[in-house]
Amino acid sequence: MSAGKVACLKRLGVLFLTVVGFGWATGSARAQAPEQKKLTWDQSKSVYNRRIRPPEPAEKINWEERVTAMLKEEPGDIIITGVGDMIFNEQISNLPEPYHQQLFRLMQEADIAYGNLEFSMNEHPEAQRPFYNFRAPMEFVWEVAAIGINMVSMANNHALDFGPEGLRDCLKALDRAQITHAGAGLTLAAAREPGTTGVQSQKTDFALLSYMRYWTQKYRCADPSAPCLATINPATILVAKEGGQVEAIEGPLENDIKAMEDDIVMARRHNNIVMVSLHNHDVSHHRAYGIQENIPPTEEIMYRKAIDAGADIVIGSGPHVLRGIEIYKGKPIFYSLSDFIYQYRTPDKIPIDLIHQRDGEIARPTNVSVWDRRDTPQTMEGILIRMTLNEEKLRRIEFIPVSIDDEGPLYGVPRFASTARCKEMIERVQRLSNPYKTTIVNKGWYAEVQF
Repeated sequence: MSAGKVACLKRLGVLFLTVVGFGWATGSARAQAPEQKKLTWDQSKSVYNRRIRPPEPAEKINWEERVTAMLKEEPGDIIITGVGDMIFNEQISNLPEPYHQQLFRLMQEADIAYGNLEFSMNEHPEAQRPFYNFRAPMEFVWEVAAIGINMVSMANNHALDFGPEGLRDCLKALDRAQITHAGAGLTLAAAREPGTTGVQSQKTDFALLSYMRYWTQKYRCADPSAPCLATINPATILVAKEGGQVEAIEGPLENDIKAMEDDIVMARRHNNIVMVSLHNHDVSHHRAYGIQENIPPTEEIMYRKAIDAGADIVIGSGPHVLRGIEIYKGKPIFYSLSDFIYQYRTPDKIPIDLIHQRDGEIARPTNVSVWDRRDTPQTMEGILIRMTLNEEKLRRIEFIPVSIDDEGPLYGVPRFASTARCKEMIERVQRLSNPYKTTIVNKGWYAEVQF
């Protein structure tokens, strides 16, 4: 990436601090509770600040040296990074520790840095629909840009949490920061349009299409002329079985898959590389369903159909856990990158302990208090994928394991995974990828996908 883009990102960080002024702490002071308006309840004993186990011991690792070695490029290389779900409401770009800064550097140095934007940036807090408050003010877009993100998918079940007004504000903020987006729009046609971008000093054009698959038709657009999401909706049919038994079979609607295929064909006509994002909730991610790390065969259909229609890269998110990687017809399918930034308990809006009590995602072990419950370890981890293209061909796929703080003042913030956890995650992704005959090579602190 050019020195100009790096300098620009640094200026964005300064601009964000100057313009927003939300009272976030800087430097090492970030570990302290941020200064904010007086709350109506006492959060001092909240799970947000309460620890039930000691933090992992710090490892003596030169992250700058490792990342610098990874960033070496050949003439003509184009670098794409991708992360999973981002629920993001506090500044993290200024965290001083190398295991944060060098992680963000991988995205800042990339030509395209993609993530799933699973929150809204708007000025309409009064329009909040669900219990969760996944919102930041519009100026927060400069923080999204500061960590390196310049491409986002928006077809997910939180894009319209603040209604049409909230979506309009969010789209305006992304356009202002020149962050490419797809999957949500002021009309259904706009939601189905690709977000497009180029790369500095290269002729390659990139397109992103984004769709959400939910287990009900809750998010199907009712009025195509109003704000909409691009969705692939489900249908349930009854099938007669032997002995007079009847089985209900659920799967994506054929017409929605065909509409996605048409979108991809059109995007392919005008762009060299087409990326497709699929935010997939095949069932509720309520923990009653367990860890959803295996994708149902009926769900594999839409990922492969995207490749068949002409997509070059398909990136999945939604189940909040890692799923396998498939190389299908020479093209990568990442069935789920899991989470990346997971600040989904907003302490100055909703009492966090109340969320812990009501949240179906949180494990409910016996003889454990509400305040001591935690998300499952698989939820608080993800991978950052790094793909190298040259002459419009995929040359290399690497992925870097990421862990997310699950307690304390940095709750929801990503970092490089520890050595032990990194090994465990690489082995898990390999196990989940075995059905697709994908080979993953452990390189120590990252892995390479063979194709």
